[in-house]
Amino acid sequence: MIYYFCPDFPQPSAGTKRLYRHVFHLNRRGYNAVIVHQRRGFELTWHEYKVPLVWMEDRLDIGPDDVLVFPEGMAQLMQQTRDFPCKRVVIALNWAYIHRNLPKGETWRDYGIRQAMTPSPVIKVFLEWSMGLEVTLVENYVDTKRYQYDPAIKRFKVSYMARKDPAGDILEGIFKRKSNPVSAAPEWVRLENMDEGEFARHLTQSRIFLATSTQEGMPTSMLEAMASGCLVVGFSGVGGNDYLIGSGGEQNCILIENGNVPGLGMALEHVFRELERDRCCYDRIIRNGIETAKRFHDFNKEGGSLAAFFLSLGCVQADRSSAPMLNMAESI
Repeated sequence: MIYYFCPDFPQPSAGTKRLYRHVFHLNRRGYNAVIVHQRRGFELTWHEYKVPLVWMEDRLDIGPDDVLVFPEGMAQLMQQTRDFPCKRVVIALNWAYIHRNLPKGETWRDYGIRQAMTPSPVIKVFLEWSMGLEVTLVENYVDTKRYQYDPAIKRFKVSYMARKDPAGDILEGIFKRKSNPVSAAPEWVRLENMDEGEFARHLTQSRIFLATSTQEGMPTSMLEAMASGCLVVGFSGVGGNDYLIGSGGEQNCILIENGNVPGLGMALEHVFRELERDRCCYDRIIRNGIETAKRFHDFNKEGGSLAAFFLSLGCVQADRSSAPMLNMAESI
């Protein structure tokens, strides 16, 4: 059995969706994989992936042939399971959380963890450097059928995420208070507490996606915005450095120095004025963004990379071992 631990975090998040999608992939390929939540009955239903669920409040019989997969923020659970005689790995999705939840001077190696996986090249290098772990790069996926460009439905609309950073709210307030930089004020949409269908609808309608997070691993929302034909304006979050190009013939976004909110606001006003002058002036950048997102369109490629990783851990498409089990609820 492959146990993917997932925080009981109800708001839509690219990270928790990815955990569910991984488990979906593995079950499609014949592996016994489940999502593990903390509270009995908790489930994330805002996305499309229906997967087997178990809860830590119930009995989890974990055997020596099983694999525990921890997101990088669950350091306490890594500590509590350090003596379990099964394989334990980390899935790292945001570089900013890796050391934040660890006691100073400790690494995952202190908890018996020697392997990790990540979709982010930045995180892979960071983990290898800071912890000396063996890190496997797994494929990323962007649903380019759900997120696709339809110029006929585009509106003068700015979408932004607010869960990780208040910069979008700040800039929206500034532009609504100051004299309009353009004759027609844009519509602003805070992408929050939406199911995936509504989220995708806003991106496909938006002309601009404002990227305000300074701490990203794999910049999923930016890639989805690019696939939707949005002009992405904002920060790389560091994790986006492998994909975002701010100048030259392959430019795919308007890239601002990470964290420079004043610079982002002034750049956004310039974009508004340019679009008022010529609605097509950023079409080349938008097309390059669409091509960037297309690099991640292969759903089966992501599934294949996961299957290869778990095969390397000795996982097989078979029934659970009859070896003695541990009751996790009694062990931690």
